[in-house]
Amino acid sequence: MHTIHSTIFKIIIVFFTVFYSIGIKAQSGPERTPLYDLQKIHFGFSIIGNYARLKYAPNPAMFNKEVNDTIKNIGVKDFPGFGVGGIMNIRMGDYWDLRTMFNIQFAQRNMYFTFRNDVVKEIPIESTYLEIPMLVKYKSKRHGNTRFYMIGGVTYRYDFASDQDTERSNSKPIVALTPNTFSYDVGCGLDFYFEFFKFSPEIKISNSFVNALVPDPYFYASSLKNISPKLVQFSLHFE
Repeated sequence: MHTIHSTIFKIIIVFFTVFYSIGIKAQSGPERTPLYDLQKIHFGFSIIGNYARLKYAPNPAMFNKEVNDTIKNIGVKDFPGFGVGGIMNIRMGDYWDLRTMFNIQFAQRNMYFTFRNDVVKEIPIESTYLEIPMLVKYKSKRHGNTRFYMIGGVTYRYDFASDQDTERSNSKPIVALTPNTFSYDVGCGLDFYFEFFKFSPEIKISNSFVNALVPDPYFYASSLKNISPKLVQFSLHFE
C-alpha cells in the first residue's frame, strides 16, 4: 500500500512539473482571449487517464478459525484505465463556475484471496462507467495566460459492466459491484489560455461513499463486509 501511495505521489509531482513548464511558456506574450471567462456557458471535451482502486473491509467472521480455517488474506491489485468526456461549464461569478460532464471511463481492479495452503485465487472486477459529475470550480485570479483552480463536488456513476445479475456459484467465483454508485470528488488544475482554446490539465480524486458490494451466499463475496470503489483521475480538458 505504501508503494502505491508513493507511486501516485510521484505521478502527481511529475504531472504538475510538466504542466507548470507549459504554463511558463503559455504566459509569454500578450494576454490571449481576454473576454473568454466572461462567457456564460462554454463547452469542451476531456481525455482522461485513471488509476482504479478499491477500499474494502473483510468480514471478521471469515477470519475466525472456528468458522473458517481456509482463508489467510484478501488483497487488491490496482490497474490504470482511461476515458473520454464532454464538458459544460457555467459561469457563476469572477471566481466561481459550475461544471457538469458526461464521461465514459474504463477501469479494472482485481481482488485476490490467499488461502492457508498458499493457493491464490484472483478475481477480476471490470467496470465501464457512465459518469455525470456536478462540480463547483473555484478559480484564482488570472495571471497572464494562466490561472490555478480547485474543484469539488459529487459524481453519479452507472457501471455497464456490473456483474450484479451474473450467475455465480462456489465454482464460478464473482465479486460483484452494484451498477449505481455516488462519489465525492476533490481536485485541482491549471487553466492555460491559448489563441483558440483553453487547455486545462487536472488531477482529481473520486471516492465512493456507498457500499458497492453485491452480497451473495458464496464464499468470495461473503468474505467481505463492504467495498468502496475509488479513482485517481488525470484529465486533459480542452475548452
